[in-house]
Amino acid sequence: MSASSSTEDEFAATSAAPAGPISRLERIPITKWHLVWISVLGSGYLVENFDNIAFSYLAPSIRAEWGLSLGQVGSVTSAVFLGMLIGAVLGGRLSDRWGRKTLLIWSSVFYSLASLVSAMAPNFEVLVVGRILTGVGVQAATGVIMVYLSEMYPRISRGRFFTVMTFFGFVASPLTAFSVLVIAPQGVGAWRWVFVLGAAGLIVAGLVAAALPETVRWLAMNGRTDDALAVVERLERAAATRRPLPVAAPEPPPVRLGSFRDLLQQTYRRRLVVLGGTFALLIFCLYGFLSWFPTVLADRGMEQDAVLRIAALIALGPLAAPLFLFAFADRIERRTALLVSGSVAGAALIAFGATTDPVLTVVTGMVAQIALSAASTSFYTYIPEVFPTEVRGVGAGCVNGVGRIAGVMSGLAVAALYSAWGATQLYLVLGTGLVGMGVAVALWGPRTTRQSLENISPPTRTAARAN
Repeated sequence: MSASSSTEDEFAATSAAPAGPISRLERIPITKWHLVWISVLGSGYLVENFDNIAFSYLAPSIRAEWGLSLGQVGSVTSAVFLGMLIGAVLGGRLSDRWGRKTLLIWSSVFYSLASLVSAMAPNFEVLVVGRILTGVGVQAATGVIMVYLSEMYPRISRGRFFTVMTFFGFVASPLTAFSVLVIAPQGVGAWRWVFVLGAAGLIVAGLVAAALPETVRWLAMNGRTDDALAVVERLERAAATRRPLPVAAPEPPPVRLGSFRDLLQQTYRRRLVVLGGTFALLIFCLYGFLSWFPTVLADRGMEQDAVLRIAALIALGPLAAPLFLFAFADRIERRTALLVSGSVAGAALIAFGATTDPVLTVVTGMVAQIALSAASTSFYTYIPEVFPTEVRGVGAGCVNGVGRIAGVMSGLAVAALYSAWGATQLYLVLGTGLVGMGVAVALWGPRTTRQSLENISPPTRTAARAN
């Protein structure tokens, strides 16, 4: 007997024991299919972020062409957040009901068509509608990508794959800036072609349809055990050329689709409050820093060229954060990562607000940006982990929705704080808020690193009644 056939026999022996799809899924190492899936998910997340931030870079061109007021520019920006709030909650619920793959396909189509509405907008009002619709689709797609990744990747490497996914998303910012730099100056109306590029989500939808299976956990929840086993068996065949797989753990009990009421049970109510509040704090402080620091530096007397150079350097921070976090993502608890990143970001923001030295401004701003991006990455990993399969979509959607409300409030509140107290006190408030965020998660957030999703989240009462 050849070594190859011997290995296959050993693999068959370890795989033949009766076990359900979820327990078999958890024991499979990373295969070529996991790499294919993360490439598709990451590409989708990149396009979503491109669509989401396109207007912020295009605003000067559109304002000059249409004569928009600052208030109108702010209205378009707020329109995206309004759409994201709707998309977070609605998309989460629909992904629980329709399936992760189905929702990802149609939300990608939806925001792509909405981006084309923005591209063809004849006036301000239609542009606002286009951006609201874009926000709905983008946040629905982003939420389901987070859920998909958490449900289909092994517990021992979920965190690292989330860092890869967020790296794709962070690339969107310089890519969008470069696209606008090349396209917008080409003439009147050239900015419309940037929104056309945002319709690349149609390509993503095709890739999702062709390359991604439905998640094993969603299929099992909906009684499609044969389909779930087919996905697992494909992964097992891809892993068969390696050492034999370990014996599968006991299969978790079956569950069925839950409802929003299940999130109000004591365990999940607490998680919803803790994660919703701390994620909102992060988003509030993140936007409070990124949206206002160029204005603060200009008000301190820096030349415009110097402000732009500093802003460009600080903007590189998000690209470094996932690369740095990759080595630690599955070695330390998510809540510990959030405590450390929140504390570092908070201290850096306080120092940023206190210094007027250009070098220290760059250093503290870069450290704050890297730490904030690391916190964002950790949250994106953490949020879908702490809710059970039957309400994972709507649970993660609610947390994301609260974060979007904080994003809207941040613009108004930070402006008032800056006007009343000045930069030093403003950044003291933001820095203290970030430290408080990290402490709150560390004290009250559940442990999730290297644990199966079923161990993290017991079934809800609705799921228990299914048994």
